[in-house]
Amino acid sequence: MRIHMNNGYYLSTYLHINEVAHLTGMRIRHDQNVSLWHKNGDKIDLVHYWELERITGLKKNNRSLFTVEQARELLDSLLAEYRLTLNDMQAIWGTPQLQSAHDYHSIEEVRDISYHSLCHLYSALLMDTDLFYQEDILGLSLDGGPDSVIDLQVSKKNYYAGCVSRKGNVNLMPLFSPGFIWTYARKRFGYQEGTLMALANACNCEAYIFDEEPVWIKDIHGLSNSFEYVKMLSDKINQLTPKDAGILFSGFDDRFSLEDNRISMAMKQIQKISLKIVEHNIDRLIEEYHCDPHQMYLAVAGGYMLNCPTNTHLMKKYGFRGFIAPPCISDTGMSMGIALYAFYKQMNRMSFHINHAYYGNSDRDSLSQLLKENKYAQFIQEISEFHPEQAAEDIMQAPIVWFNGRAEIGPRALGNRSLIADPRFTGFKDELNRIKQRQWWRPVAPIVIEENLNDWFESFCPSPFMLHAFQVRPDKAEQIPAVSHLDNTARVQTMNEYENKMLYDVIKAFMQKTGVPIICNTSLNDRGEPIIDSCEQALNFALRKKIRIVYLNGKRFTLKNHEKYELTQPLERKVNILAFRNEGERQSLLKQYNPYQIPNETLVYYFLLRPELQDKYALTNENDVRMLNLFVKMIFNKLNPEEIPGITLEGK
Repeated sequence: MRIHMNNGYYLSTYLHINEVAHLTGMRIRHDQNVSLWHKNGDKIDLVHYWELERITGLKKNNRSLFTVEQARELLDSLLAEYRLTLNDMQAIWGTPQLQSAHDYHSIEEVRDISYHSLCHLYSALLMDTDLFYQEDILGLSLDGGPDSVIDLQVSKKNYYAGCVSRKGNVNLMPLFSPGFIWTYARKRFGYQEGTLMALANACNCEAYIFDEEPVWIKDIHGLSNSFEYVKMLSDKINQLTPKDAGILFSGFDDRFSLEDNRISMAMKQIQKISLKIVEHNIDRLIEEYHCDPHQMYLAVAGGYMLNCPTNTHLMKKYGFRGFIAPPCISDTGMSMGIALYAFYKQMNRMSFHINHAYYGNSDRDSLSQLLKENKYAQFIQEISEFHPEQAAEDIMQAPIVWFNGRAEIGPRALGNRSLIADPRFTGFKDELNRIKQRQWWRPVAPIVIEENLNDWFESFCPSPFMLHAFQVRPDKAEQIPAVSHLDNTARVQTMNEYENKMLYDVIKAFMQKTGVPIICNTSLNDRGEPIIDSCEQALNFALRKKIRIVYLNGKRFTLKNHEKYELTQPLERKVNILAFRNEGERQSLLKQYNPYQIPNETLVYYFLLRPELQDKYALTNENDVRMLNLFVKMIFNKLNPEEIPGITLEGK
């Protein structure tokens, strides 16, 4: 039922608050984020988007907040930029201890699909409400699994959602996601999903022993098979020896270690199976709702949909009219999905559009303060105004730091917090990987002027948020070797004048000088560090990495005396959410909040697998704890802990 919504500010939060979860480091929600919205009539505007990792320095920020008081102080400090507090919000959504409304979700209305997946789905469907209300859309929400913070009965539901939306009328269907397969692969092989994908494409080896398609990929309840499948792949590939080359596999690539060859072979197969799973989902939706993909848009969200080859394959195979996805497509976009779903649920009609990714922090005021303090005076040779032609010349000489305007949201650098370089020479790719302490084989992405996309790539749609991998045209490949993968694809970001005029002008100037409308782009951060969030962090990075030219909010800095810079680590971020300073303090607090020393295995079950138990058993009640331990012990005797994805605790 639609209800009246006041005009004004709204806050959506994807956070978790719990003392014990904070102290143990348990992953309840990762990539935590907050978004501020303004409603005026039927018009909805996204005002600001905060990803906690950017302000805390904790990569993926999976640390729960300690107390409600800490959470409220943090949020008030973020809102202060707009002279607002939590008390000024018409409603606060997404985190139980903070929420001021209870009618924003659909847990009682949609009983068979997880709320988490629905939020992902609507974050994509509602990216452009003109399309949503006027066109037909096939939607997919596929990731590694839901959270249970609001949806306490999530373990009894289907984890993933798909839909066919006809002019705003949404028909839902449960799906199966490849995400769990990638989660188990990450756990088994010790690389993050993005690195696994890069390794699959970089290493020139392939197994021939997996021709048959597993029956379970067509089963939406096939989760239990994912673990066994990854284990089977790994075990079979580990048995391959050089004598099997040319028979059971293509042979080992001498550029890589034996272990990386084996991982690459496994991941190539996992990518094939993942595509089959996603195709099966789409085929089910098409059959059930009698769809013609050529007359529909494809909308996708969820962490698995960061898989660029999958997105491109789907557009090519099915011929969808267009592609819709948010820049914060992973759990980095959950507060967006929570809010858009709430507005959609409660308003008769809404108007909302995202045409770019730049809703993060700007740090515009700190630069003048830094210069006033002369803190970096001995390292600054010259400061001058921005000119596109000069920036193009700089890129042709060496990689440069580029920090401009408001930060892009989501997990990928999209041109405002970037290291950029010349794509015409592989040496620049090697230098970027050295700077970032990455494996030599990691690719870097191209940013291409949108109107020149089809001249250089075999494309199917624009890719403003770097969500597609296009083939480089054969006659162009030799001109841009720094951005081409082994299979001659590139993870492309397109850019037009409206989205990012300053960087667009730089690429235009670069094209006038070189004939190439493309630059290399990778995120501005060190290994294990979130994307840089301030001008001072950018200067620190450049000085540590011996980078000479830095662009900061429209100013060109020429640096000097790098050898005299003494710091060797990234700067601390402005917010410290840890409630303890050392291990001793952590243990002392654990005694207070976990007085009966509940073991980690029980805490995993309590918080992650059966969250409804939190309403039944209190961790500070001795009798409750006794019953909880007994109950969980009986359950865990039947489980293999290795098969539980995403479980991490402090010290484990």
